[in-house]
Amino acid sequence: MNPGVSVLICCYNGSMNLPETLKHLALQEVPADIPWEIIVIDNASTDSTAIVAKKEWEKYDVALSGFSILSQPLPGKNHAFDMGLKAAKYDFVLTCDDDNWLFPDYIARTFRIMSGNPEIGALGGCAIYEPQQPANKEVEEFTYYFVNGPQTWVETDHWVYGAGSSYRKSILIELLDKGWQQITSGRKGKSLICGEDSEICFMIYLRGYKVVADNDLKFRHFVPLKRQKIDYITNLSFWISYSHVLMNSYYPILNQDNRTIRHIINFWLLGATKTYLKSLVLLTIQKMKVWEKRTVMDKIKFNATYGTWYSLFRNRRKIIAHHEHTKDILTTKSL
Repeated sequence: MNPGVSVLICCYNGSMNLPETLKHLALQEVPADIPWEIIVIDNASTDSTAIVAKKEWEKYDVALSGFSILSQPLPGKNHAFDMGLKAAKYDFVLTCDDDNWLFPDYIARTFRIMSGNPEIGALGGCAIYEPQQPANKEVEEFTYYFVNGPQTWVETDHWVYGAGSSYRKSILIELLDKGWQQITSGRKGKSLICGEDSEICFMIYLRGYKVVADNDLKFRHFVPLKRQKIDYITNLSFWISYSHVLMNSYYPILNQDNRTIRHIINFWLLGATKTYLKSLVLLTIQKMKVWEKRTVMDKIKFNATYGTWYSLFRNRRKIIAHHEHTKDILTTKSL
């Protein structure tokens, strides 16, 4: 046991975002009896992420146990997170993305909640949408696609979004020692695969711990102008659906579904193929009606349908294999 909070910032080309994020960390109001550290993990960046992190933090005089910068050449947030996790000194690991501006009491409140209830394995916060100005009003009705708002689903769905989340380190180290591997890679390059945070939460829950969220644990989620675009939203709808399919490695276990994973996936693929083909036909008809402009929701729905079908078609064997791997990990006795 080593009570304290290790803040992990996994970055890919984060030089533009890091200054404000580090500023908010420097403004944390952490009592002297709560040890904490910051670990920046440069995840195969091609910009000056590491240099900016060092120079920015040198501006502040903050009493903490350590500030370090690690380099993870393997692209993918999972690789960066695992490196940071293994380097972390303390029992509670807080994931702060390079666009998360934590409120001043965030670290202290996280420590109090996690240390006050040993049954909690994962803790989520409450994000506040913070668009770069001048904000693009076209995406205002689609802000739910960004990390934003209270996590009302946590009690029934057993996951919290990764931004601002905290985990009990010992659980994750035990899983890694057993050989657990995630099916998602996290975002890398142009791929917006997500769900690595859900995977962590699912495994924590299946190990018998609670996954909770605290609406008073607040942070601002900065969204740059380049993401405030309809094209980004429609592309994200594809990747969210694509990633949701991968989560079906876990859903049968969580839902105690007695059907074989092969049956579940193959049956779903059949239905998804019919839905996708129907959508293609409707899209062709829409394009022929030049006087009718496709709405944003039309594009989102089509991309989501395509994402589901494509992921099932491409990953069905991978999901089946990972499902069996996950069951083996959960039934293996602690080392």
